[in-house]
Amino acid sequence: MGAGAVGGFVGLHAAAGGARVTLVGRSSLLESAAEFSATRLDGRTLRPPSTLVLSDDPEALAEADVVIVTVKSRDSTAVGERLATILPDRATIVSFQNGLGNLKRLGSSLGPRVVAGMVSFNVIRDGPRLRQATSGPLIAGDGGEQGGRRPHLQALAAALDAGGLPLELRADIDDVIAGKLLLNLSNGVGAATGLPIAATLRSRDARICFARCIREGIAALTAAGYRPRNVIGLAPSLIASLLKLPDILVMMVARKMVSLDPEARSSTLQDLDAGKPTEIGDLNGAIADLAQAHGFPAPANQTITAIIRELETAERPLPFVTPANLRRRIADASRGA
Repeated sequence: MGAGAVGGFVGLHAAAGGARVTLVGRSSLLESAAEFSATRLDGRTLRPPSTLVLSDDPEALAEADVVIVTVKSRDSTAVGERLATILPDRATIVSFQNGLGNLKRLGSSLGPRVVAGMVSFNVIRDGPRLRQATSGPLIAGDGGEQGGRRPHLQALAAALDAGGLPLELRADIDDVIAGKLLLNLSNGVGAATGLPIAATLRSRDARICFARCIREGIAALTAAGYRPRNVIGLAPSLIASLLKLPDILVMMVARKMVSLDPEARSSTLQDLDAGKPTEIGDLNGAIADLAQAHGFPAPANQTITAIIRELETAERPLPFVTPANLRRRIADASRGA
């Protein structure tokens, strides 16, 4: 449900692994069905098998055993309400979305059959062509607390593994998602400056801003009872420290940890480029709100959230800030906090 870049990419891999898959997306998905494809980092390109169904009608999911939700977080509540009128009681719903709040939003209508998940890689959409731009794991809850969900999740994992996109099932998925949120705080830095992911890592000023966001995020999430887990092999606190190293050392570490297309842009920046509302409220904004709720400021995340809100309504060309200016604004906000 919500077969855009990530949803289409995951769905094509499940179909390649033998699952009967229906992709529900916008009408443009149907119009470009003949050219639909997904290209992985290893260069392999997947095309739809004859069994794949493309639709713009959620009713097409009426007989589904598993529904993967990849809509933007702002649409979760409405999508949950719609799916609740369609899906059979046996269906398991997996949220592969950004942020901490989607389980609650979907669960308000769909109940405890919603399982949290995490996509750590970036996918670029060029019309009907999907291209993986960064590496990283795909993780979901193991269904241990949702009676009867485990067989569905294991079947999904088997199909994705057979299709070449392994899905890891974890009991500590809430803390995994918290760890992913800390990495996602780079979205706001890249979107505020207009820089692709690789260029953000090459800029010391941008990295200092990202490191400050992570440290604020660790404090806020810990206060809220989370224990953020490693997502790409290093503890979030260590990543924040590494970001302050010289450029050449940072890039050497980054290349060993993750494959990165130089054109890869964060989903937040992609939304700004397309003139769409962003998910900043579920990323840097969520950390700012969480910190405030526990009685302390998060000036880096607050500053970045405010800048993205301004960019969402700005006229083109978008007035991105430079990394140096972003660092100064965060420093000024920190002194005033």
